[in-house]
Amino acid sequence: MTAPFFLAAGLTRAAYIGTGAASAFTMHITKIATYGAGCLLTTRVLLYGAVLTPATLLGAWTGKKIVGHIGDRIFVLLIELGLLVAGALFLVGI
Repeated sequence: MTAPFFLAAGLTRAAYIGTGAASAFTMHITKIATYGAGCLLTTRVLLYGAVLTPATLLGAWTGKKIVGHIGDRIFVLLIELGLLVAGALFLVGI
């Protein structure tokens, strides 16, 4: 949901990813506090988080390697392509 706004602000590669990470961090901290206050952070949920953390870190590391090898224009085109695909899938109902 934030991608069009980040692109419209002229953010590319590192600035785009850093801004996205900062906003995601803020959102997740808020969710953790809210879920914790609502007693929704069960042992099972925390275990899922612990199990998924290595995959998340691997994905971040892989993404950093890929982004480091492409130019700003290709980065923006890939983001825009992802938005178009996501929009098409949404309209089709997938």
